[in-house]
Amino acid sequence: MGTNNKITVTGHRGAGGLAPENTLASIQLALDLGVDRIEIDVQQTKDNVVIVLHDRTLRRTTTGIGYVKAKTYEEILKHSAGYKYNKYYIKEKVPTLDEVIKLIDGKAELLIETKYSFMYYPNIERHIVNVIKSNNAKKWCKVISFNDRAIFRVHKLDPEIRIGKLFVGKHANLPLSWDKGMNMKPLRRYHFVDEIIVKHVYATKNIIDRVHAMGKELHVWTVNDIETIEKLVERGVDGIISDYPNLLMKYKR
Repeated sequence: MGTNNKITVTGHRGAGGLAPENTLASIQLALDLGVDRIEIDVQQTKDNVVIVLHDRTLRRTTTGIGYVKAKTYEEILKHSAGYKYNKYYIKEKVPTLDEVIKLIDGKAELLIETKYSFMYYPNIERHIVNVIKSNNAKKWCKVISFNDRAIFRVHKLDPEIRIGKLFVGKHANLPLSWDKGMNMKPLRRYHFVDEIIVKHVYATKNIIDRVHAMGKELHVWTVNDIETIEKLVERGVDGIISDYPNLLMKYKR
């Protein structure tokens, strides 16, 4: 490949291509592979339990149906979070954020992506912060989001908790960025953020250099093929998020 560049390796939803995403099995597999970081997604139940699940409904990844916010955690535990991936994982349940933090226990950095803010899940940012603090995990946990309300709220609740800002991309010729909702905002408003995470197709050399010039790291999501991985490593990204973190290990710092 003609480069000595090394990257930070992040397992997406644990090792979401190798085991059922966002389950303890997937997270343990990512740890066993030796990743630097593990990314997970969180939602909040009717009884205010922060759980690890990508969607706001149960249908896609579990044997249940319905909105998470309308279910208690006890109700969600009745369903398998692994069967739809492979019947071998039928006993896998939707874990809580607390369970995931206890499993990782500082063996890797944890990226906690909240899809929604307090506008959808009452006080979710406070509940996330409380779980992190109760486990003394601030040193190795980071909250990331596309949602500005969520990251600004977390920062206000505890400025010591590190933050990452997710973007779809950035226009090369404007000092403006857009998040998933295509809301144009100056990048400088995220002064408290220590990393920018963009969809890999927008990680041009120009963007990487601009983010580095701001003293921040540039990570990309979600890359699952060797050819693209090699191009991004050569280009100088700081890290790559993948469903197949085993593909990234040869480039690990």
